Amino acid sequence: MAENKKEDVAVFIDFENIYISVRNEHATDPNFELLMDKSSDFGRVIIARAYADWYRYPRVTSALYAHSIEPMYVPTYYYEREDTRAGAQKNSVDIHLVIDAMKTLYGYPNISTYILATGDRDFIPLVNTIRQYGKKVVVIGVSGAASTHLAQSADEFILYRQLLDEGQPIEKPKDIYKTLVEAVHLARKRGNLITFATLKLVMMELLGGFEERDYRDAQGKPFTSFKDFAREAEKKGMIQIFTSGTVNEVFLPGEDPYKLSHFVSEPPGEMEREVMEKAEEEGEAMEFTPEHWKVFRDMMQQFDEPVLFVQIYNTLRGLRNQELIDLSNTQIKMMIKQAISEGMLTRISRGTHRYYQLNPDHALVAAAAKSQNSS
Repeated sequence: MAENKKEDVAVFIDFENIYISVRNEHATDPNFELLMDKSSDFGRVIIARAYADWYRYPRVTSALYAHSIEPMYVPTYYYEREDTRAGAQKNSVDIHLVIDAMKTLYGYPNISTYILATGDRDFIPLVNTIRQYGKKVVVIGVSGAASTHLAQSADEFILYRQLLDEGQPIEKPKDIYKTLVEAVHLARKRGNLITFATLKLVMMELLGGFEERDYRDAQGKPFTSFKDFAREAEKKGMIQIFTSGTVNEVFLPGEDPYKLSHFVSEPPGEMEREVMEKAEEEGEAMEFTPEHWKVFRDMMQQFDEPVLFVQIYNTLRGLRNQELIDLSNTQIKMMIKQAISEGMLTRISRGTHRYYQLNPDHALVAAAAKSQNSS
């Protein structure tokens, strides 16, 4: 019987990023043997390259060759700056790495997995492009130095610490939700935005690896996403989730998201009051086209639960920036008011705040749903 052929793998190492991050986090040099051993778990490594100005790290290249990693020389350019006596330096590691990765993508269609050892968010477009060609992208980064957006863009993200802990049994905490609260505190201490992507990365750091699918909800079903896990934690009163447009932020119980959020532009209630007063002064509803209402319906359908007036407003402004709707700020506010007064949106009160959701029984909404079901 023929042996199953292992898939081909390419490894690209942003050396300075990994070297400095490992030195800062673990007070030691990177272990390339562990990195390559982990890479080989994904298949047969046929390309492995590390990018840096090797004149600055002359003793490292022999270690790279010993582990079948090809050092790719990228010179450092020194230049004088007018605003300071000290010279500045710059190299183009990211450009060289991206060019080589793209050449490999086009020239070696047999390679199915790309491993990037870096924490630099500048590589997100490269990750997206490789994935668009049907390839798997794995990112290996160092906790505290890796971009959460880069980690989220990859098919799989691995912390360097996990390589060190490989083979060692990790005891899962008895209360995973307390670890989530700890992650909120740690992310806040670091000055990070408390989003789902940030929290998952911090939890991976705290636990030496974390996958929400390894845990179950109150009904005994495995979590299919970190969002589901966070919502279960919210039900247990451990956190609160605040949605602004399409962004989810996480806060602790008792905190006021409107004072802490980085995305809400105006306090709840004030904008709504302003719109209602203006509508009473003008006395007439503005005319909006069917195309405007289609964009409005599609926008509201993306929300999983009722949202605030200000969140609807901010999301519509975002659609205008994408040139999907051609309305002024005042017109956007009036459109929301009209949707409320005509029953397209239903209102739900929670404490002192009022939330809105699409009314499925409204004629325009029901007609659109019927059209989608019949197509």
